[in-house]
Amino acid sequence: MNQEVKERDYKIDILRFIAIICIILSHTKPPETIFLLRNFDVTLMVMIMGASFYLSNNDKNINYSNYIIKRFYRLIVSTWIFLFIFFIAFYIISLLTNTEYRFGLKSILESYLLIERTGYKGIGYVWIMRVFFLIAILNPIILYISNKIKYNRNYFIGLILIYILYLGLISINSKLSGVIKLIFENIIISLIGWGLIGSIGIRLKKMSKKELYIYGSISLIIFICLAYHYNFDSTQNYKYPPTIYYISYGVFVSLFLLIILDFECIYNIFNNRFVKYISTNSLWLYFWHIIPIYILKIYGSSIPLINSNFITRFIFIFTFAMIITIIQGYAKTKIRHKKICK
Repeated sequence: MNQEVKERDYKIDILRFIAIICIILSHTKPPETIFLLRNFDVTLMVMIMGASFYLSNNDKNINYSNYIIKRFYRLIVSTWIFLFIFFIAFYIISLLTNTEYRFGLKSILESYLLIERTGYKGIGYVWIMRVFFLIAILNPIILYISNKIKYNRNYFIGLILIYILYLGLISINSKLSGVIKLIFENIIISLIGWGLIGSIGIRLKKMSKKELYIYGSISLIIFICLAYHYNFDSTQNYKYPPTIYYISYGVFVSLFLLIILDFECIYNIFNNRFVKYISTNSLWLYFWHIIPIYILKIYGSSIPLINSNFITRFIFIFTFAMIITIIQGYAKTKIRHKKICK
């Protein structure tokens, strides 16, 4: 989730921190109101990926093949490594607790495919890494096109036209079935749908404060109109694949957060080492938080003090993930130090 940037923008770190905290919060079974309000988190994370890519690569000649290989190792191979640890860990836990091992071969294989679709029984949660990798594939192309378009207005008109095409592809997808539907839905639809959101992120640093207000207001108006049209249905129901009701809410909140970070008093609240640490380590923090989620799913009835409400669940899940992330970072530092000494 983190992208190294040559031109460091700590607002991006703060936004990434907010996004990862909200994503973890959403997995703690919070009250419905909180769950609905935080439903901008993945949109924000995807926009940040685009903005980070722009900051680190705007003035570079990108070696596309090397870039894709690095992103593949960073996102996909890291996910597979985590899954290996995850399944081994729960196998050991099942032996120690003398309980049934919950993950069959089908579940394990489907987890490694990073698919999120009804009928597939993977562990969930890791599907987003497929989305992030698809966006990474697309980012150099979007950046190249973005640099050819001078005016933000023309750029966003282009995105609207692509969205109309995207709606047509969603309609086609609804008529497909079997393996073809699976591939079309998880590759083509995901690539374009989430890519549109990433495209907004790539353009963020070229937007003036006035334009942030304008596009944020437009997003809010679209969201309010669609909320009324859909009888205030949850935006979560329009996330797979992402459509304008879900996207408009996420874009509005993301731009709003970016705007209020211009206020020094708010910026200073988040401008600290803790926020930067979480942002820098958000990828593995996300991976590690899946383990305590499943501990509560499988063994939650045995630990009611933790599993009784979403606050204690959040504290448990976040603290567990933080501890493992810190241990991992310490181990990496030690290994790197030994290699240098040799």
